[in-house]
Amino acid sequence: MSFIVAGIGAAVGVGKFFSARKDKKKAQREQAKAKAAMEKQKAAFAAIDTSNPFAGLQNQFAGLENTMEDLTVNQQQAQFEAQQGQQQRANIMDQMKGAAGGSGIAALAQQMAQSGQLASQQASASIGSQEAANQKAAATQAGQLQQMEAQGATNIASQKAQGEQWSTQMETDKVSTLLGMEQGAMAGAQERADAAKAGQWDAVGDIAGSVTGALSDRRLKKNIKRIGTSSSGIGVYTFEYIDKEIGEGIFQGTMSDEVPESVVLKHSSGYDMIDYSKIDVEFKSIK
Repeated sequence: MSFIVAGIGAAVGVGKFFSARKDKKKAQREQAKAKAAMEKQKAAFAAIDTSNPFAGLQNQFAGLENTMEDLTVNQQQAQFEAQQGQQQRANIMDQMKGAAGGSGIAALAQQMAQSGQLASQQASASIGSQEAANQKAAATQAGQLQQMEAQGATNIASQKAQGEQWSTQMETDKVSTLLGMEQGAMAGAQERADAAKAGQWDAVGDIAGSVTGALSDRRLKKNIKRIGTSSSGIGVYTFEYIDKEIGEGIFQGTMSDEVPESVVLKHSSGYDMIDYSKIDVEFKSIK
């Protein structure tokens, strides 16, 4: 399609086209800047650690030492009492030697032996009582430690399970948010592109409303080839527009710097247009 224009309609239409193109380039720059900022935010967001914070939790009650297992029996008291009893019995025997006869001493010795045996039994009973108390304390603490370890293991399992649920939910939210950011960026980019495109097509509509002129500035063209001369001596050329949004394909026409100034329309952008209704060269698309 070519942008064909004439008179005031040409100036208005081309003006809208170049303004729309300028807006499009500005939108593209803003879009690139916004995209770079968004990508930076996305990278930071994607780097958030959503792993289970309780995955490495250890049972603080596991392997605790049963301090009651190391309790010892106090034998010093029993030994002291036994020694004291022996000394008392020896003293009594010394005191009674002169006062008692042989039979009396024998009876006394037997009585003393029985007394010593009783004292030994009492000492053994005391030691046995201490050992029983120690065993009971060790067993009690062992039960407490087992209960604490089991409770600690239960708590850790519960925390790990909750952490896993949290981790899964956070990862889901992160993916959802990243997807939303990407969709939002795409939607914004598409909206700006559509707006710029709409502005250009509005300009095309305005330009196409008048069909007696065209953009013919040499600076807008490429692959320029002279194919003939009109009856009035104006060069006839084929060319392509550098910007395909102005026109795509090969066109036939002339150059604004080879026609009388009276048929040239100067646009505020600085580009020339030609009113082809006033010259004997036809402007048309040939491919």
